Amino acid sequence: MTETHHPLPDHITKLLGDKLYDRRKLGASFLEEMVKEALSDSPGHGGPAQIQKVLECVKRDYLKSPQPNHRKGGLIGLASVAIGLGKELPHFLQELVEPTLALFHDEDPRVRYYACESLYNISKVAGDAVLLHFNPIFDGLSRLYADVDADVKNGVHVLDRLMKDIVTQNPAQFQVAEFIPLLAQRMTAMNPFIRQLVLAWIRLLLDLPQVEMVAYVPEYLEGIFNFLGDQARDIKHNADACLQKLQECITSSKDADGQFTSHEKALKVISKTTRIVCKCCRADDKDSRLTALYWLQKYVVFQTSAMQQGGEKPTEDWVAQLPDLVSGTVHCIDDPEEDINRMAVDTNSGLLDMVHALDSEIAVEQLVDQLVLSMQSKDSMVVRIACLQWVCMLLGRNPSQMLAKPMLPKILTPIFETLLHPENEVVIAAVAVLARIMEGRNKEEDEVGGEDDANLFIVTTRQILQLVLSEHSMVETRGQLMIRQLCGHLDARRLYVTIARAIEEEVTDTNVAQKLVQTFNWILLTAKETTSVREELLTTTPLSEMPCEDTPGTDGAPLFLELIEPWFHSPVSALALCLWSQQYELATELTNRFAGLDPTLDFLKQLDQLVHLLESPVFSRLRLHLLEPRRHPDLLKCLLGLAMLLPQAAAFNILRERIHVVHSGLLLEAAANDRSGAGNNLLSLSHSDIGGNRRMAALLERFDAIAAQ
Repeated sequence: MTETHHPLPDHITKLLGDKLYDRRKLGASFLEEMVKEALSDSPGHGGPAQIQKVLECVKRDYLKSPQPNHRKGGLIGLASVAIGLGKELPHFLQELVEPTLALFHDEDPRVRYYACESLYNISKVAGDAVLLHFNPIFDGLSRLYADVDADVKNGVHVLDRLMKDIVTQNPAQFQVAEFIPLLAQRMTAMNPFIRQLVLAWIRLLLDLPQVEMVAYVPEYLEGIFNFLGDQARDIKHNADACLQKLQECITSSKDADGQFTSHEKALKVISKTTRIVCKCCRADDKDSRLTALYWLQKYVVFQTSAMQQGGEKPTEDWVAQLPDLVSGTVHCIDDPEEDINRMAVDTNSGLLDMVHALDSEIAVEQLVDQLVLSMQSKDSMVVRIACLQWVCMLLGRNPSQMLAKPMLPKILTPIFETLLHPENEVVIAAVAVLARIMEGRNKEEDEVGGEDDANLFIVTTRQILQLVLSEHSMVETRGQLMIRQLCGHLDARRLYVTIARAIEEEVTDTNVAQKLVQTFNWILLTAKETTSVREELLTTTPLSEMPCEDTPGTDGAPLFLELIEPWFHSPVSALALCLWSQQYELATELTNRFAGLDPTLDFLKQLDQLVHLLESPVFSRLRLHLLEPRRHPDLLKCLLGLAMLLPQAAAFNILRERIHVVHSGLLLEAAANDRSGAGNNLLSLSHSDIGGNRRMAALLERFDAIAAQ
């Protein structure tokens, strides 16, 4: 072979292809000297052109040879060429690196080992110049890091350390923007060795302020979170360490010189990574969820601090991601891991406060959609309560949007469903939201569904009533809880009037109507939330003195008139209402009509409960009225009538003892003197008395009609 086709002397050619390592090494040393001579100024040595021929010869005759020893010799030869080139190496670096990396895939493990060794020597000579070829080198490293051969692994580890040293010493020359896509691609590998390599490089680059790793966080953050779910403890530990360092880099807001800058840069990074962190809150691995939630908590704290101290608003992109933030947080609130659910509760509270204080526009509709989805997809008590807290806050923050036509039905449907939840705490929270809606609509004066439904207070109250009608068991299981909560949040008088009218107009099932009235009446007479209603009833004018224009449904109508007719669906409740409102004459007439009712066990039980209620502190005023027989003769008639209706059991004995406190004869005489011309029958009024009181006559006629149903 002539020198034109084979630029290497015969002795070098033979030595490079020898089966013995020492002889190949000797041939490489001769090749190194040959390269140095070619670069010298002496004439006849060929210069760079000769070196190019040598490289082509080595690649053709050795690196591509089917003989492993030839490929090994060629790799040693490339390293020798690099050493011989010295400072001229950068001009030939690509011709040296590419063929060496190609043999990283060789089937012979010894060839792969020599390829690592050769690239190590080339890189050591090239220094920072090799960083121009960092991506293909890292690609080769990641492939050999999982090699089955121990020598190859050792060789690639040595090469990896050298590359890290070069990057550490020359961070400004490192092209991070070009490296990140490759890094993200390698993070998808399941091999634990490759994962360790990736994490080690991330940690190294994060420690170099001159390398802007934080700017590219969105491209590799999810991969690190995924590593937290790895079964290998070392990988989990290193991934956690990377995430801690990364968050420190984000929130510390340092520039390349290590100096603190404004929050603006950090806020932008937070905006870009929020959706990724929220997604990781739903990871199967508990460590991933816990760490992601910790990041969210730090984000919320950072944003809140920036608002309060620096007056810096969150970016529009971050505000637009509030639905994702809420979704990620709420998802973890009922997590089986205590550490996670406790942190989720704290994060949710901080997020609520931050959004409430935010003066920017927020994506209310998208946020509501997410809350509705969470409520409907999870039956958890804490999730429902958290979502209801958000709805309540939004009603206060954005009432016009929340109470608009498209939005309101979307909110009401899941809230009414929540009223059926088995946990009382959820029902209480749902009622609080309903009360807020009713109050808000009253202020906003918006329309709901048409002219007839202009007042949301009435509409919502009737929807609650319809829910009760469809779920009859709610009256007994949740009735008192819901009504008391509504009375506590709203105008109790208005609520009772609205319910009373709805019972009259919409309830056709007499049994349901009776149970509703019994429940509302018991709360009316006993609950602290209805104190104002009871006090108003005490000021009711006697029926005989009420103006004719005072009729139910008119403005300024007495509360007693608004309630009494619907209360007729439960005769005993109507009697209790009369006794409390001091309408003793009507109470007496009702008692007289009780004799015509079917004395069912339930009816007698209600009478028994009424007697015990009359003995309670709330009816102390009525008992004192027994000491004034001339002023309240009808009260005694009523109680005597009750005594006649009751079987001789405990309630009868209680009532009898109460009546005997005052001498019966004296009371009867006082009644006779006070009502001259009255008949001897204590249990009825004369026809003329009733006729003289048209309002009472009308009420009694209405009672008879309802009782006959």
